[in-house]
Amino acid sequence: MKTKSLKGCAQPLWIAATVLAAGVAVTGCGGGGGGGGVGFPLPPVAPAAPAATAPAPAPPSAPSTPPNRDPVPGSEPLPSLSAPQAGSTAAVGNDSEGIYVSLLDLALVGADGAIASKDHIGTLWGSIKVTGLDWSFNPDTAYYFIDASPVTGSGTFTPKKTMKGTYVYGKREPSAFGPLTYATENALAVSQDSVVGKWANPDSNFGVGLSIEVDATGAFTGKTAGVQVGNCSISGVLAQAQPGTSKNMYGFKLSAADASTDGKDACKLKTDRPYLGPAAIVLVPAGTFDSNGYFRSIFFLVRTTNGATLSAGLRKQP
Repeated sequence: MKTKSLKGCAQPLWIAATVLAAGVAVTGCGGGGGGGGVGFPLPPVAPAAPAATAPAPAPPSAPSTPPNRDPVPGSEPLPSLSAPQAGSTAAVGNDSEGIYVSLLDLALVGADGAIASKDHIGTLWGSIKVTGLDWSFNPDTAYYFIDASPVTGSGTFTPKKTMKGTYVYGKREPSAFGPLTYATENALAVSQDSVVGKWANPDSNFGVGLSIEVDATGAFTGKTAGVQVGNCSISGVLAQAQPGTSKNMYGFKLSAADASTDGKDACKLKTDRPYLGPAAIVLVPAGTFDSNGYFRSIFFLVRTTNGATLSAGLRKQP
């Protein structure tokens, strides 16, 4: 099984998504590689100046340009969990559903208890049983890394603030699940129209590129490129998980077909079965300061029935 990731607190989801994107190499299949770096040579050692020589006066410094703190064109302000937008998950959702993040982990929890999560090693898929503020994994839950391992575990929610607990998969010792923080994007009210348009991953440094165009019904077409995924034509549907609401949770279905020419850069995605999973709109900083605003990106985490996994952050295009 191959896991591929792309680039694209309560803190904005971009913090976790950007860190997780570093796992773009094939995860859980013996793949992946180390990184190199460009070194700069040391400057020659200057001879010591005579002791009697006075230091030269420093040149006058140029006046500094004040940083731009204005909103970047096309950006929007960050929503507030203390005053969520009307109809958003934070405003009308139950105490457990939503988007949860930490520095290296991300989980999407549906209103029905469905859960898909990603860490720096693998992915977890299944559902949770919620009783009050307590939760436990249902028997359909499995952790995917090299192969699928049944998961057991349980924990608690702090309503619309955190999710935490412990879990076990395979023959490993119990590990902490979280704590994960209820993400700011839960306060964002969205609709089916919110995903209409062109979305793309502009960064090909990881050998993966993906772009889609979504119509008013949620149907999309697009393509991939790069050594990690090859040249594929893709199509599918990006539709609200609860149509008619303003909650920030979508379902994502992607099918791929080989679009290579003369056998070069053949499509490496599964072409015999679709990828399915959740998606959400996340917010990416438009600049250095919060006042610069945020751009929208679609984050999705999908897999096939045999465990091939794909995740991406696709930035809204003009």
